[in-house]
Amino acid sequence: MKPVGWRWVLVAICALAALAQVASVLGATGMGGAPPWWGWWGANVAASSKPFDLVVTSVAPGGPASRAGLRRGDLIDIRANTLVERYSFFESPLNGRPLTLLVQRGSLQRKLTVIPRSLGFTWNGWLGLFAVLWLLLFAALIAWRRFDVPQMRLLSLWLAAFAFTGALIGFVTPWAWLDVLSNISGSLAAPLSIALLAAFASGFAQPISRARRIAQWLCYSLLAIVAVISLVGVAGVITLWFDPVPFVEGTAGLFTAAAAVLMAVLCGVLAIAASRGAERQRAVWTLVPLAAFFCFFIAEVIASSWSSSYAASIVVGLVSTLVLLTAPVALTYAALSRRLIDVGFVLNRAAVFTIVSAIVIGAFVLAEWAAGSWLATTTHTTSAVVGMVVALGLGISLRYIHRYVERFVDHVFFRKRHEDESALRRFAHEASYISARSTLLDRAVATVRKHTSADDAAILVRDGAAAYAFGTDGRRPKVSENDTGIVALRAWSKPIDLHDFPDSQLRGELAFPMISRGDLVGALICGPKRDGEVYAPDESEALLALAHGVGTALDTLSSRSDGIESIRATQAMMLQELGNLPRAIVSALREEGEDDR
Repeated sequence: MKPVGWRWVLVAICALAALAQVASVLGATGMGGAPPWWGWWGANVAASSKPFDLVVTSVAPGGPASRAGLRRGDLIDIRANTLVERYSFFESPLNGRPLTLLVQRGSLQRKLTVIPRSLGFTWNGWLGLFAVLWLLLFAALIAWRRFDVPQMRLLSLWLAAFAFTGALIGFVTPWAWLDVLSNISGSLAAPLSIALLAAFASGFAQPISRARRIAQWLCYSLLAIVAVISLVGVAGVITLWFDPVPFVEGTAGLFTAAAAVLMAVLCGVLAIAASRGAERQRAVWTLVPLAAFFCFFIAEVIASSWSSSYAASIVVGLVSTLVLLTAPVALTYAALSRRLIDVGFVLNRAAVFTIVSAIVIGAFVLAEWAAGSWLATTTHTTSAVVGMVVALGLGISLRYIHRYVERFVDHVFFRKRHEDESALRRFAHEASYISARSTLLDRAVATVRKHTSADDAAILVRDGAAAYAFGTDGRRPKVSENDTGIVALRAWSKPIDLHDFPDSQLRGELAFPMISRGDLVGALICGPKRDGEVYAPDESEALLALAHGVGTALDTLSSRSDGIESIRATQAMMLQELGNLPRAIVSALREEGEDDR
């Protein structure tokens, strides 16, 4: 598939995950006045030693299960229930639909009727939804801006699969076929999200070592086992041809999933250890947050299955939600401050727009409230005039508010970027004051490497009438003036993406023309960045300014050198003529004497 095709595929996957989240919320809150589907019956269950039976591990005091008479240690026979009711045990029950349980307590067997009730959407759920939608926003932005980088495509797909998995956990509907489809999708999406974590980690510090490769394939193998166990459990829940409880609630699948998560985390740890510099920072800020959440999620599942306290499982769930919230916060910091993901410009504009809008709306509401309180006895016309004055004042000051907010956002999140840009532009100005050609070229290359994190940089200068040579690396071959990249630089006088010129001898990421007096005197060649990022627009503009400054300085030094050589040639010619002058005078005198005789 072409890279541009990945953009639309990933955006579609992000949209599907967002729809799944919306459906999950509607299932918990209801829609159009209808009661919600998602219910709460106030009990946790686990696998028991008896076939087709679930054992109650904890009961919430005062909950529906407690009021129905269910107690910790009771055994529930799932064969006495329909498919939708069986999903109530393993996922979530339907709100308000009576759930008849065939319960065995010791030697006694009895039927209990539990009526699940809705808890609404708690602040814990809203917080988790906010975090997941924030992650989906990042996934969509990465898919839109970095679809051409394979590792960024993996990151986008990882975030989308993670969000999709979260939407399917506990999702319940009145239709059995939709529950089955949701269960199968969750059985595949959960291992996929963990596998994508291991695959994303393998993109750092390549080529990967043998230990990293072993950890990666162990993770994939364990996840394949988890998927098989989960799908077998789905088949057992649907058909009851065999006991599905060990596959759905048993420890084998749980511990295998935990081992797979630990292997994925190990892949991330080894990737961070093998990375260096900016790549290590990017690995830390992208791998650690969600890897931590996976670990806490496994801990939550284990606590829910084994804990005898219903409150303990709730607390673990809250902690998992808070850990999940750190993931988008860390990614936001990485994107804005560390420039680890190339969505900084989008987020910069969004942050400025949001803050300015909040200030304007807040000021307008505050002014309206103050006017309403202070001018309560005035007429409606006076209040309207005051409102118009406030609106006019905010409109006039909007430009100043925007300027100060933008300065604040740049200072907090983009300081390093602006410092680097200023350093490039400062050298563009200083270049004309450097009198030695070699010093000029060396300092220009060192400045570019330091303030752009470019893996390589070189300057190409004119060498004769029909060729260009690398002024900072004489070992590289000369480039003809008819090279496709050189022709494009001469024709358009603007930066070019060297990936668009596969036939050119210029190798790198971008080429910036050095124009002086309308002529191409050279080119600045920048290689790919060490952190894998692309060159930002303001960064490219600063590099172009540096290239123009260095080009003008080179042309000036060349003109000065040509002028000095011309003066020296004229001086030599004059000295030669002066040396011949006595001979010419003597010869003229002799000729005059001969004429006199």
